[in-house]
Amino acid sequence: MKLRLITGGSHADAELAAAAERYLNRIRHFFPIEVLEVAPERGRQAQSDVAIMRAQSARLLAAIPDRGYTVVLDERGQTLDSLKFAKWLERLTIDSPHGVHFVVGGDVGFDDTVRHRADKLLSLSAMTLPHQFVRVILLEQIYRACTLMRNIPYHK
Repeated sequence: MKLRLITGGSHADAELAAAAERYLNRIRHFFPIEVLEVAPERGRQAQSDVAIMRAQSARLLAAIPDRGYTVVLDERGQTLDSLKFAKWLERLTIDSPHGVHFVVGGDVGFDDTVRHRADKLLSLSAMTLPHQFVRVILLEQIYRACTLMRNIPYHK
């Protein structure tokens, strides 16, 4: 089973990019994982946030594979504690042979077309978080879940 992280925008902050890369390398000991960064919209100054969001949403949708289980990170989604997330992800590793695709919006978010494409809406917090932080937090939780699945001491 392969994990895929599909994100809107790039990782402009070097420190957050380094943290994300550390967790990606740790996760790769358990599962293949790839990150697909959907390019931000060009000519943003001349466009409204709604137009940018629509264009970004279309790009995110185009990047989601037809097969597999799609999880969209959204503040309206279900919240899970780390133990429940680990059990849920473990179940997906059995039930989803075509992989699990985690989708994170860019700085303007995404529209309902992306939400409707989701098999699950997942929330990391009721608060709105910057997409760069979401990437790191999600990767840390995936790594934590991997260690819980294999009974490796990390979760306390």
